[in-house]
Amino acid sequence: MLAILLAHAVAAAMAPVLVHRWGRLAFYPLAAVPAASLIWVGRNWPTHATVSTVDLRWVPELSMNVDLRFDALSAIMAVLVLAVGALVLFYCAEYFHLDESAEPRLASFAAQLVAFSGAMFGLVVSDNMLVLYVFWELTTVLSFLLVGHYAERATSRKAAVQALLVTTAGGLAMLVGIVMLGTISGT
Repeated sequence: MLAILLAHAVAAAMAPVLVHRWGRLAFYPLAAVPAASLIWVGRNWPTHATVSTVDLRWVPELSMNVDLRFDALSAIMAVLVLAVGALVLFYCAEYFHLDESAEPRLASFAAQLVAFSGAMFGLVVSDNMLVLYVFWELTTVLSFLLVGHYAERATSRKAAVQALLVTTAGGLAMLVGIVMLGTISGT
């Protein structure tokens, strides 16, 4: 699971370089990251008896650990997230113009799209409220940036602000719920 998150992070970091070098064709190797992750999910499908977990101690005194869990539900959601991510990236390779000057922000768009796929995967495998909230906020910021890709268009800016308001409201409601659960449970 960590390898999938790391692969998405590396691909997002490399996306601008790849797009500057290959243009829209860079979306094909970028799509390979969620596609390969999808294959990993299929090969490591959990049964009701097997559950994979990752527990990284970060700040043990505050119980701020990075805990990930790969069970049947997260596997189903991972298939959805990774398949859609791969398909969208494949589609982008043919959607955008060959001439990079027609899409000046294509490199950042590619990076954001790969990062969004990774953040969504992190969201479905998180097994810790803090990690869940961090991945939720990552998807909030990335959805704002993706929806507002055509920033020169008023409709794009309006849609991006609407996406930001909706996901931020959901994030704040989630934060209130997390604080309430923490207070009730004493953690």
